[in-house]
Amino acid sequence: MDARDRLKALIAEKCVLRGDFVLASGQRSDVFFDCKRVTLDPEGLHLIAGMILDLIDDLVRRDGRPIDAIGGPTIGADPVVGHVAGLPWERARAGDAAARPGRAARARAKAPRDLAPRPLRGFLVRKATKDHGTGRVIENDILKGSRVVIFEDVVTTGGSTLEAIARAEEAGLEVAAVVTVVDREQGGDASLARYRYHPLFKKSEFGL
Repeated sequence: MDARDRLKALIAEKCVLRGDFVLASGQRSDVFFDCKRVTLDPEGLHLIAGMILDLIDDLVRRDGRPIDAIGGPTIGADPVVGHVAGLPWERARAGDAAARPGRAARARAKAPRDLAPRPLRGFLVRKATKDHGTGRVIENDILKGSRVVIFEDVVTTGGSTLEAIARAEEAGLEVAAVVTVVDREQGGDASLARYRYHPLFKKSEFGL
């Protein structure tokens, strides 16, 4: 079973709840995707982060431009943002350790400087400016002009995702893509049409 099939099985097992629910959009539904049950699961988190990092690597290759950071609305994005941000650093260290002396350095020297493997930074987007401490809406110092990916665990209409995107753009960040674990297929794709939108799964894939 490949990573995508395994993650789908975990979501079906852990995250699909039935009942009477009010969604973040205000709509009611008899099906709720509680994706925190998989983003906070060791295996689920690792699978999601690996799939997103592969997607980011593909974007970098296609665009010929680096992705500098990944972020999303707190608290749903928190575990995934942290794990995705850490994976490139972990992989780079593993590659250096496995390489013969000098081999990794020579490979990096031959790679275009702006496309060479490098760690991603992570950031979190608050719904409102906090009234203490730094008073930030975006947690972490991400340079203006950075190309970023916005992550949301579940997208319904796309409203909360657009709010996070707006705050990122207000901070001078360029949104290169938007990623979610599950798209509920209730208008989110249309709302996010101006961005490159990549749901890992759609609600209909679960027979719902």
